[in-house]
Amino acid sequence: MSASVGRSYNFLSELSLSTETSSPLLPLVLERLWPGRASREGGGLWVQAVSVGEVEMAATFLDVLRQLAPALPVLATSTTPAGVSLLFRRLGALAECRPFPLDLPFSVRRFFDVARPRLLVLVETELWPGVLSEAGRRKTPVLLVNGRLSARSVRHYRALPRFLRRALGALTHVAARSKEDAERFLSIGVPPERITVGGDMKFDRPAPSRPAFREAFSRLAAGRPVLVAGSIADSEIPTVLEVRRRLAADGIDVFLLLAPRRPESFETVALTLEENGMSTVRRSRPGAGVERPDVFLLDSLGELAGAYLLGDVALLGGTFSPKGGHNVLEPLRAGLPTLHGPSVFSIRSALEAAGGAVFEVADASAAAREAATIFRDPVARATARTAAARAFNANAGATGRAAERALSLLEGNRSA
Repeated sequence: MSASVGRSYNFLSELSLSTETSSPLLPLVLERLWPGRASREGGGLWVQAVSVGEVEMAATFLDVLRQLAPALPVLATSTTPAGVSLLFRRLGALAECRPFPLDLPFSVRRFFDVARPRLLVLVETELWPGVLSEAGRRKTPVLLVNGRLSARSVRHYRALPRFLRRALGALTHVAARSKEDAERFLSIGVPPERITVGGDMKFDRPAPSRPAFREAFSRLAAGRPVLVAGSIADSEIPTVLEVRRRLAADGIDVFLLLAPRRPESFETVALTLEENGMSTVRRSRPGAGVERPDVFLLDSLGELAGAYLLGDVALLGGTFSPKGGHNVLEPLRAGLPTLHGPSVFSIRSALEAAGGAVFEVADASAAAREAATIFRDPVARATARTAAARAFNANAGATGRAAERALSLLEGNRSA
């Protein structure tokens, strides 16, 4: 292993690939600023996924792509510390895994020199002007898969038309998640002939495995109904605790599985639970000695999808604060009836597809009432499972279409 490759892997170890969040960020910043040399063959596919959710989607995409082109060299990158950590764990055996370069001219040029990609695949919304402009300069095709764009992002991009014109011109093709997303890409200047509606790749995510902690969790639950509050923003913690309090007052002793959205919030959330009198067992400390805890705190990365399989009802984060909603398809893939708040601008199409598996509630009071009804009604839970399965069956195939598009672009750029 060369010195530069060693530095690349050393920075990963310094980031810590466990659930710890106190590791220094300096190694990550240095690697993004001045990328080291590659440790595998270049000249293949580069796929960029900004953080944890996009990394999971990239993993599904690469699984399909590997079936079609098993010998294709693949480079995978991510931007956030949590994303880089999960990237290495999920894809380290299949691809060269590295952090995404800072969007600065010298960092981007060096990264392209190192990677020599024949195709750049961006997952969801990754319109970095420096990277796109460099791709255009080198005539490297760029495919945006599962492309999504919020109304807020449209306003932001349209305010900078000259700055973005060259960058957007580098997009060879946009496989938009929905018709609404396609219209938004068109509105910021992507030519219509470069846009198709590819569907939502999250519907192709395989069913998760039950998590490694399932037996310990089952003992702690002790037969109680389980409410999984997933991807919860810091500002939504009081809402979740209020839902649990109201359920308890209604005679439903739920065991709460709480998964904060941000790894850096784990310690703060644990303290908040303690201050609210909630006895808690943490995923990272399973031997805490609490016999019948109120809360199981999922302070780990990459285990939420499987954790939903342990629940009876899901409460979706990012919908009780103005964030637009986080991944609703994870609880639906697990077959859970899913309660969500009013902020859903990022997941509206998925909610429409899910039909009778999702339930909109205005606040903690309404969420507790709806959850109580579902907990007491096994028919309602079975109906939700059927509706969720129907949605996945009806919307499958986006990842295969994206993989075929990628191979077509690679074939067209064989000489690059």
